Amino acid sequence: MMDAGEMTGKPRTVGLRNIRQPNLQNRVYELLLNMIIDGKYRDNEMLPSERILCEELGVSRTVIRESMKSLQARGVLTAIHGKGIRVAPAVGTDISEAFMLYLRRQHRDVPLEDLTEVRFALETRIAACAAERASDDEVPELKGILDRMPESTSSLELYVQTDMDFHLKLAHLTHNMLFVTIVESLLLPLQRSFKKSFEGHDSALLYREHVGIYTCVEKHDAEGARAAMQAHLEHAGRSLRPGAVS
Repeated sequence: MMDAGEMTGKPRTVGLRNIRQPNLQNRVYELLLNMIIDGKYRDNEMLPSERILCEELGVSRTVIRESMKSLQARGVLTAIHGKGIRVAPAVGTDISEAFMLYLRRQHRDVPLEDLTEVRFALETRIAACAAERASDDEVPELKGILDRMPESTSSLELYVQTDMDFHLKLAHLTHNMLFVTIVESLLLPLQRSFKKSFEGHDSALLYREHVGIYTCVEKHDAEGARAAMQAHLEHAGRSLRPGAVS
């Protein structure tokens, strides 16, 4: 039996145009996101004009605009005044900011004790894995961060950033992206805990502890790296005042 389109000789409209408006915006959002993930539009590349996207996807400008607004809100796209819409590179702080926003919306603080407990469970294992898996070409990258530490002690903010760089580099040396992702999600609460609660710290001792961790990684001594990280975290934990990270 012929349908109405076949009886009139007109082609049927198939695809996105048949979807109701709210679902259409979600579908276009997913299509644009997948194009970015699949590499059709790369980091820092400008998206085509609204007109071209409308023609390509067969939808109205309103749908394109609303979908791109959603992607901008998620940090996937960035509006450049006078130029258009650019694909925003994915950065580690995206994860950390999303994590902190989730906690704020849940009206929750992170007790410092909880943060320290997670670090003990996570970073001792990361140190051991980094020692086991880091290549000889990668170890100097960790040394480069370590060498910046003595110079950074004049500024607490600079020191904390250098310390975070060191611990994040260890996560990268494990070659386990889940370790990297989890550490990145903890960066903001870690930085805030240090800036709010760190007092009377012995920068020379902390530097020596980082040297100890690095030395074990350089020698591929997994157990030594784990023990060195544990000692470092125990000392850091004693230097932090009780409280919460919000």
